[in-house]
Amino acid sequence: MVSKKPKQTKDNYEIISEILKPHTKSILEIVNSLRNKIKTSFPDFEERGYPVWKAIGFRDKNSGYICGIFPFEETVRLIFEWGVLLKDPEKILLGDTKQIRYLEYFSLKEIDTEPIQEFLEQSLKLPKSKKEKEMIIGSMNFVKKPALKKRKS
Repeated sequence: MVSKKPKQTKDNYEIISEILKPHTKSILEIVNSLRNKIKTSFPDFEERGYPVWKAIGFRDKNSGYICGIFPFEETVRLIFEWGVLLKDPEKILLGDTKQIRYLEYFSLKEIDTEPIQEFLEQSLKLPKSKKEKEMIIGSMNFVKKPALKKRKS
């Protein structure tokens, strides 16, 4: 017998509401501004609440997971799933993981729509398959930071 994925008992709206519930007004303003900008510019993206991650994600029907909004106590991160593959001439993307890069906001006035739009458009132009993206990442030459060694006292 093939086991089926359990259906979510809550609808997406409820999940997103629960994710946002504990946050302050200023964090919610940032989150809602980002959500509105993404939904307005990319109306075909599917918005989903991810309770385990405590995040709101956006998926494209062809490219899959594109980006996510991660609200924290004092900041909001807009992460780009394949951010390491995005062209960032201004060097505004943060992060040093194998794949993800993000923009971080402490206030509503910091949000600049232009780079968000550019990064999302670039994301849609990336290869569609995860395997292709991983192969590109594997071929990139990253400079590894040396591990910090503790000094002996």
